[in-house]
Formats: sequence, C-alpha cells, structure tokens
Amino acid sequence: MNTSPALVKPFLRGHFHQGAFYFALGACTMLIAGCKTSLEFVAMIIYSIGLVTLFGVSSLYHRINWKENSRLWMKRMDHAAIFIMIAATGTPVGLLALKDNGQNFLIVIWVAAFLGVIQSLFWVKAPKWLSAVLYVAMGWLASPYISEIKAAVGFPVLLLILTGGLVYTLGAVIYAVKKPNPWPKIFGYHEIFHILTIVAAALHFIAIVMLQKTGVF
Repeated sequence: MNTSPALVKPFLRGHFHQGAFYFALGACTMLIAGCKTSLEFVAMIIYSIGLVTLFGVSSLYHRINWKENSRLWMKRMDHAAIFIMIAATGTPVGLLALKDNGQNFLIVIWVAAFLGVIQSLFWVKAPKWLSAVLYVAMGWLASPYISEIKAAVGFPVLLLILTGGLVYTLGAVIYAVKKPNPWPKIFGYHEIFHILTIVAAALHFIAIVMLQKTGVF
C-alpha cells in the first residue's frame, strides 16, 4: 500500500528530532560518565534511555513513509515513548533529590507511564486532544512535591524544571489544536510541537547537569 495523499508529510517532518537524537546520545554519554555513585548511575541511565528513545523513535516514525500497518505500529511506539520519557525525566529527581516522598513520586509517575503505554498500544487512534491532556497531566504529577523539590535542589534548578514543563505544555496545546500551522507543506504545527519538545528537554537536561555538578545528589 502506498502512502495516501492525506499522509503526505511536511518536508521538515522528523528532521528536528533526528538531530536531537544524535545530540542527546552524546550529551547523555557525558552525563553518565560524570556519575559518582551507583545510585546516580542508575538514575542517569534510566533518564538517558528515556530521552534518547523518545528522539530516536520519533525520528524513525516521522522521517520514513511507512506502509499503513507499519505506520500504526510506529505511531504506537512513538506515543508510548513520550510517556516513558516523562517518567524517565522525573526519575533522577525522585530517586536522588526527594528524600521523604521520592518513592511515592516514582511509583505514581511510573504507574502513569505504564497506563499511558497501554493506551498508546491499544488505542492508537485516540484523539490528539486526549493524548495531549494525558501527556500534560502526567508531566505535572510532580506538582504536589514542588516545595520538597525546591528545598532539595534550589530555586534556579526548580525554575528550569518548571519552565521546561510549561514549554512542554505549550507544545501539547499546539499538538492538540493543530495551530499555528504556518507552512503545511514544509513546516507545520507538528514541527513547532517538535521544536518545543526539544527546548523543554534541553531545559530539563540543564537542570539535571546543574544538580550533578553541585552535588545535590
């Protein structure tokens, strides 16, 4: 089955996440190399796998014109990778920075990721707005722990974490409403969503690097 006209992609679809994949691969390698304890190593491995998987699967899904059955499976993997990445990003904070409620936070966020993966696998054609709501809701599961996170990591790092969350949220809104869609054949709403994902991931990566360098962990 050939790609139908309805599935023709903008020229830049997937290019940004492909570049982010290679950058994340190198950046995460350096992050892991800087680990000082076995617990920190585990946290950074989980975070790195989640981040690299997100960009890797996304670039594969969006760059290639898959046949219909393969496209649906790649869409499942792409959406599932988002939930895994969200939980993986929260893992260093929950495992290493939160002392009183870290275990509770990790249980909540990884159970949410598991449910999100199940939804991605078995309801691949869920409305975009529903997927966006689920991503945002999961991303803000850390809200009840903000005071403890601030006490553990300091305001500058907390600000990076919150700003990254806001950028992710903005991207999810654009993904859901499909606007703005400036140049549909070259650079559309989905490309804006991808760029905002990269910006938010970069902010969170900087926050984790700052934590590692200051020895908060």
